[in-house]
Amino acid sequence: MARIVRHEVRDGFGRENALGMIGRVYLVLGIAGALFSVVLSAALGQLFWIAAGVLFLAFGVAFHVLFGAFGEVIALLKRSWGVKTDFKVSGEASGTIFLCSECGAMVYESSERCPRCSEEFVPGGEGAARDTGS
Repeated sequence: MARIVRHEVRDGFGRENALGMIGRVYLVLGIAGALFSVVLSAALGQLFWIAAGVLFLAFGVAFHVLFGAFGEVIALLKRSWGVKTDFKVSGEASGTIFLCSECGAMVYESSERCPRCSEEFVPGGEGAARDTGS
């Protein structure tokens, strides 16, 4: 008889998110500057403003990427030194998933039978294992 294995993962946010927020502000400013330059170019009839808008947008995107990367570098350095940080690094996910102990299929916590291997689960906590590995 199979059992549901509870697998917990942790994720959250720390102060490193301020760098990501600053990056998003630059991105929004870049987009707003590009849109404003299109309006200004149409009003004044000068193509120079379109080029300025594209340049403004490029700087906004570049600062967005750079500030996000700086936040991730700080979070990874903290983790490597053993300092607790809840910053989400790209490619990282969090939550609790439940797995069948026989075949590894993802199941609901309340499942009575595995959808993949059809094994019955041990009812309500009897023999339920807790796995907190990565």
